[in-house]
Amino acid sequence: MEDRVLGINLIIDGISYPLTIKASEEPYYRQAARLVNNKLSLYKEIFTEEDCVKIMTMAALDIAFNSIKGGEGNNSAEVIRKISELTRLIDNTLKK
Repeated sequence: MEDRVLGINLIIDGISYPLTIKASEEPYYRQAARLVNNKLSLYKEIFTEEDCVKIMTMAALDIAFNSIKGGEGNNSAEVIRKISELTRLIDNTLKK
């Protein structure tokens, strides 16, 4: 059975990101957005004087590190791909 395509909006750091994804992947994207928002909040508290790019970079590094470290034996390549995709979306939005 083919997975249907779904349009969703994820809110990351107060910005809406419209995505077209497989319906079966929606819970993972929502969980990823929550994780990113939590990490951004954490690093905003730690680095109060830093610009948002540095904060997002530290959050992305933290998430990637934990995914790779915890992903040994799991499908870490898929996790890295999804993190890269989310990072690309954040970068594209920051450039606008």
